[in-house]
Amino acid sequence: MQFDGGYKYPSNQICLVLSVVAILITSLLWHIKPLSLAQGIGLFLGLEGTVLIASSYTPIGLGQPQGNIWHRLICVLNPQKGTAVSFNQLMFFSGLFCLFLSYTAAALA
Repeated sequence: MQFDGGYKYPSNQICLVLSVVAILITSLLWHIKPLSLAQGIGLFLGLEGTVLIASSYTPIGLGQPQGNIWHRLICVLNPQKGTAVSFNQLMFFSGLFCLFLSYTAAALA
């Protein structure tokens, strides 16, 4: 368990990976379809805001996934009932601010 010093949910690593994915998706779409600067920034801020809001809730006390990489990925689809979460207020409100800015950039585009 996490509070016993055992398995620690990798929320910061997941947030970092999804932020890199947001950058890659934005640059790929910007390359495929020529976007204006406001559209590109709006797209990235929308994706990053979603990543930050999703990463602001971290499960506490999850059991460590067992097995190979496939079983660890499937573990995400099987909810563990009764799991508490911790809330990162700064990450949550940063995500909301990014979404607010993305809507503003979309309106200017």
